[in-house]
Amino acid sequence: MNKESDKKERIKVRLSEEENEKLKRCAAACGLSQSEFIRQLCKGKTPKPQPQKEFWELLEALYTVHNSFQKCGKYEPSALSICKEIEGLILELQEVA
Repeated sequence: MNKESDKKERIKVRLSEEENEKLKRCAAACGLSQSEFIRQLCKGKTPKPQPQKEFWELLEALYTVHNSFQKCGKYEPSALSICKEIEGLILELQEVA
């Protein structure tokens, strides 16, 4: 790697108290430092907030239900179509996370 391309520049930014608090909240919600939050914005990326605990609980519940229907598939083939629906829901949830 080229050491020149890895060189970091320090900048100073003045923010109002309200702006500073918003930066802190947004960075924390995304699980990022304030510096990393700003770096991602500069790269044209929009940092996403981390999903809340309830999101992971819902996803875990869907996995459990899916596994149960999959086991029932041996005895009731229609259970496999429900599995496909649940898989679709899981994929949609993972995309928004």
